Amino acid sequence: MKAVQHIKCINNSWFVLSFELEGGDYQTLCSGDLPLQSTWLSDLSEAGFPEGAEVTLRVRAAMGQERLATEKLQLAHNGRTAVFEVTGTSLDFSVRMIEIN
Repeated sequence: MKAVQHIKCINNSWFVLSFELEGGDYQTLCSGDLPLQSTWLSDLSEAGFPEGAEVTLRVRAAMGQERLATEKLQLAHNGRTAVFEVTGTSLDFSVRMIEIN
Protein backbone atom coordinates (compact mmCIF):
# COMPACT_ATOMS: atom_id res chain seq x y z
CA MET A 1 0.00 0.00 0.00
CA LYS A 2 1.38 3.41 -0.99
CA ALA A 3 1.76 6.13 1.66
CA VAL A 4 0.82 9.71 0.72
CA GLN A 5 -0.24 12.97 2.34
CA HIS A 6 -2.17 14.57 -0.53
CA ILE A 7 -4.60 13.29 -3.13
CA LYS A 8 -5.08 15.15 -6.40
CA CYS A 9 -8.03 14.25 -8.62
CA ILE A 10 -8.32 15.36 -12.24
CA ASN A 11 -11.67 15.34 -14.04
CA ASN A 12 -10.76 14.62 -17.68
CA SER A 13 -14.19 13.16 -18.34
CA TRP A 14 -17.24 14.45 -20.18
CA PHE A 15 -19.48 14.91 -17.13
CA VAL A 16 -19.77 16.60 -13.75
CA LEU A 17 -18.58 14.36 -10.92
CA SER A 18 -17.58 14.37 -7.27
CA PHE A 19 -14.69 12.72 -5.48
CA GLU A 20 -15.12 11.18 -2.06
CA LEU A 21 -12.32 9.95 0.17
CA GLU A 22 -13.30 7.22 2.61
CA GLY A 23 -11.18 6.33 5.61
CA GLY A 24 -11.54 4.18 8.68
CA ASP A 25 -14.08 4.98 11.39
CA TYR A 26 -16.57 6.25 8.81
CA GLN A 27 -14.49 9.30 7.92
CA THR A 28 -15.27 10.88 4.58
CA LEU A 29 -14.23 13.98 2.67
CA CYS A 30 -16.12 15.09 -0.43
CA SER A 31 -15.08 17.46 -3.21
CA GLY A 32 -18.57 18.60 -4.11
CA ASP A 33 -19.48 18.86 -7.80
CA LEU A 34 -16.50 19.30 -10.11
CA PRO A 35 -17.13 20.46 -13.67
CA LEU A 36 -15.34 19.08 -16.71
CA GLN A 37 -11.58 19.62 -16.91
CA SER A 38 -11.17 20.66 -13.27
CA THR A 39 -8.90 19.47 -10.45
CA TRP A 40 -9.36 18.86 -6.73
CA LEU A 41 -6.48 18.63 -4.25
CA SER A 42 -6.83 17.49 -0.65
CA ASP A 43 -4.35 17.32 2.23
CA LEU A 44 -5.47 14.25 4.19
CA SER A 45 -3.80 15.34 7.42
CA GLU A 46 -5.61 18.71 7.36
CA ALA A 47 -8.89 16.91 6.62
CA GLY A 48 -8.67 15.07 9.94
CA PHE A 49 -7.59 11.61 8.79
CA PRO A 50 -5.17 10.11 11.35
CA GLU A 51 -1.63 9.04 10.49
CA GLY A 52 -1.69 5.50 9.07
CA ALA A 53 -5.36 5.61 8.05
CA GLU A 54 -6.30 3.61 4.96
CA VAL A 55 -8.07 5.77 2.39
CA THR A 56 -10.07 4.79 -0.70
CA LEU A 57 -11.20 7.13 -3.48
CA ARG A 58 -14.79 6.93 -4.75
CA VAL A 59 -15.98 8.80 -7.84
CA ARG A 60 -19.65 9.62 -8.33
CA ALA A 61 -21.01 10.78 -11.67
CA ALA A 62 -23.75 13.39 -11.40
CA MET A 63 -26.94 11.45 -12.21
CA GLY A 64 -24.89 8.39 -13.15
CA GLN A 65 -22.80 5.60 -11.71
CA GLU A 66 -20.01 5.42 -9.15
CA ARG A 67 -16.63 3.72 -9.12
CA LEU A 68 -13.97 2.96 -6.51
CA ALA A 69 -10.32 3.41 -7.33
CA THR A 70 -8.55 0.06 -7.19
CA GLU A 71 -5.65 1.48 -5.17
CA LYS A 72 -5.94 1.92 -1.42
CA LEU A 73 -3.64 4.48 0.12
CA GLN A 74 -2.27 5.11 3.59
CA LEU A 75 -1.88 8.54 5.17
CA ALA A 76 1.67 9.55 6.01
CA HIS A 77 3.02 13.04 6.70
CA ASN A 78 5.54 12.74 3.86
CA GLY A 79 4.47 15.49 1.42
CA ARG A 80 3.81 12.98 -1.38
CA THR A 81 0.77 13.28 -3.66
CA ALA A 82 -1.19 10.50 -5.36
CA VAL A 83 -2.69 11.75 -8.64
CA PHE A 84 -5.87 10.16 -9.97
CA GLU A 85 -7.56 10.77 -13.32
CA VAL A 86 -11.15 10.14 -14.40
CA THR A 87 -11.92 9.67 -18.11
CA GLY A 88 -15.00 8.62 -20.06
CA THR A 89 -18.71 9.36 -19.92
CA SER A 90 -21.17 9.21 -17.02
CA LEU A 91 -22.25 5.67 -17.99
CA ASP A 92 -18.80 4.33 -18.89
CA PHE A 93 -15.84 5.84 -17.04
CA SER A 94 -12.63 4.78 -15.39
CA VAL A 95 -10.63 5.96 -12.38
CA ARG A 96 -6.91 5.33 -12.35
CA MET A 97 -3.91 6.45 -10.37
CA ILE A 98 -1.45 7.98 -12.81
CA GLU A 99 1.44 8.85 -10.49
CA ILE A 100 2.77 9.53 -7.02
CA ASN A 101 5.05 12.50 -6.72
